Amino acid sequence: MNDYVTESGDTAFARDKWDNVWRAYQFMRSTYDDKRLAQNAGVGHGWVEGGPLLPVKAEFYQSGLGVEALRALSGLAGFVGKDDVKKELADEFKRQQDALEKAFWSPKTDSYAFALDRNNQLVEEASVLSTVPMWFGLTNTAHAETMITRLADADHETDWGMRIISSHSSHYDGSGYHFGSVWPLFTGWASVGEYRYHRELPAYSNLRANALMAFDGSLGHFTEVLSGDYYQGFSTSSPHQIWSAAMLVSPLLRGLFGLQTDVQNHQVTFGPHVPAEWTSFAVRDVHLGTTRVDFQYHKTPDTITLETTRSGTGECWVEFSPAFSLRTKVASAEMNGRPLAFKVQPNGEDQHLSLRFPVSAGPNSLVIGVKNDFGLTLDNELPPLGSASRSLRVISNSWNSAHDQLTLEVSGLPGVDYELGVWNPGEISSVEGAVLTGRGRIRIKMPMGKDGEYLHHSVVIHFRKT
Repeated sequence: MNDYVTESGDTAFARDKWDNVWRAYQFMRSTYDDKRLAQNAGVGHGWVEGGPLLPVKAEFYQSGLGVEALRALSGLAGFVGKDDVKKELADEFKRQQDALEKAFWSPKTDSYAFALDRNNQLVEEASVLSTVPMWFGLTNTAHAETMITRLADADHETDWGMRIISSHSSHYDGSGYHFGSVWPLFTGWASVGEYRYHRELPAYSNLRANALMAFDGSLGHFTEVLSGDYYQGFSTSSPHQIWSAAMLVSPLLRGLFGLQTDVQNHQVTFGPHVPAEWTSFAVRDVHLGTTRVDFQYHKTPDTITLETTRSGTGECWVEFSPAFSLRTKVASAEMNGRPLAFKVQPNGEDQHLSLRFPVSAGPNSLVIGVKNDFGLTLDNELPPLGSASRSLRVISNSWNSAHDQLTLEVSGLPGVDYELGVWNPGEISSVEGAVLTGRGRIRIKMPMGKDGEYLHHSVVIHFRKT
């Protein structure tokens, strides 16, 4: 409801439904345990309905949604003019966000636990369900990055999406509905969560797995659930599931494009993690109340150009914050030929340009000058029906402090050749553990090992001096 009101400006709906939402909040409070975590005992379940992962008291997934509900209700309180309630709920949200982290992070396994058992002990099982709190940015950044690295490996991520738990788990069964299968729903959750924490390579792999499914079999259909071992839907699976289809839309719009609209503040936020080899794309008909905005993006090795047009009435501002590699230097920004102030905000994985501008009725052209731009792409494919996974996984990447060396940890099948796409290969001086081809791609030859079992390999990219 908070998303709807924020993005539509329909505050009358919030006022009309406030009493209903407040009663829902009172019900949620009535289920709190001594940690103030919402419980479903006796009235439902978390996500997992059966199987060896049960019984539990509270899932991380479920508890995270309970915490996010506080932030959402605080937002709705603001829309209906209840400022005292808004502040009270915002304070409660912050306390519960901290409590959530403390309750479910396991220093022992360096990961988020699947759940708390009935004795409030951690159920030490790494699960893709942990990406739901990540979707909302509820988790500690360092812990989230560690968890994503774990989930990006081949025991969690298949060519067709994310298993609910690791294939190495003693509870795992590839045919288990809630203890081994792959749901496009999970895959979409993971993609949005990974984009939230700037892990664009595994995020794009998961988005792409869901997207390709729309072209495999009945066109435009997204199955409910697939085997964790082979690219094959279950015989009991719904052939076209609405939440599976939604998990192409959300990772694309909320994840890759980082699109948000806020009617009250007259703002469109556009924070894309553009795949490195995409040189152009368009996003059209973005609604902001009575205003509609179109975006056209173009890229060369030296410039990023964003053209915007608008129709309709009302004020409109754009917060544009595209991602760049930590090596890239942003040299300038001009709007319609005039300098525009900007900031660059780095994090552990990439850096984001940050600038804000009004969108007038006529064509608007934002030109960003860049130097030493660089990026990698991995275009995973679905395997033949009934086959096991065979694509490369990029588990992690890390830059040195000078940003002239990038180390990749990858996982692949023994003896297989893989390739990564490279944007601006002229920036590379040498590569260890792989080869830069004449076509400007990085070819990785995995070492030999046991057939069918993924193994790890390191690739170090050295860059030319600037």
